[in-house]
Amino acid sequence: MRGMERPTLRSRLYVITPAELAGTDDLAGYVEALLNGGAGMIQYRAKGHTTRRMVEDCLAILRHTRRLRVPLIVNDRVDVALAAGAEGVHVGPSDMPVAYARRLMGPHAIVGATAPTAKLAREAQEAGSSYVSVGPMYSTPSAPEKDPVGPEGIRPVRGVVGVPICAIGGINEQTLPAVAVAHPDMVALIGAVSGASDPAMMVRRLVASVEQLIGNGELQV
Repeated sequence: MRGMERPTLRSRLYVITPAELAGTDDLAGYVEALLNGGAGMIQYRAKGHTTRRMVEDCLAILRHTRRLRVPLIVNDRVDVALAAGAEGVHVGPSDMPVAYARRLMGPHAIVGATAPTAKLAREAQEAGSSYVSVGPMYSTPSAPEKDPVGPEGIRPVRGVVGVPICAIGGINEQTLPAVAVAHPDMVALIGAVSGASDPAMMVRRLVASVEQLIGNGELQV
């Protein structure tokens, strides 16, 4: 997939692995459940682990995602994405700048960027981002330091970029309809799935809701 131009996602549900699963034996099984549910893209998120462990985690995930041609995105760490051969990386304001991430990852990789404002989104697109994430939509324990922008934060970004917009932060079955009104191209979430008793079933339900409210899987990133 790294050599292919702009992969098409099988669904618009983008699931981020919880940081607490990084470095555990449960991570690969959890990702397999996400894939069985129909997740369109997976992001590996880890905090406080060694680079070696992060690479090992990504290699374990790739054994599952490659089978279904689902892109694996690595949060923050361009070096880990390159070492493991992941399909992409996601960078935030304090991480490697988008232009440098794009230069290192190459023209066909997926480079996502956190862009809660129209200005940051425009700059990210100009620097070579494949998609921009807008959020948090609502308060979320995964980013307690960030003020929510709400679904209304998507509209100004839509006016300045042509790349796909991903809504993120506090999205679950209850909040998804309000987020969908703002017309994001895809949605990303963590806790709505990791906190479910049956992650595969929850992903399946969310994929169905996303397809009904936002669109089908015909999305290139």
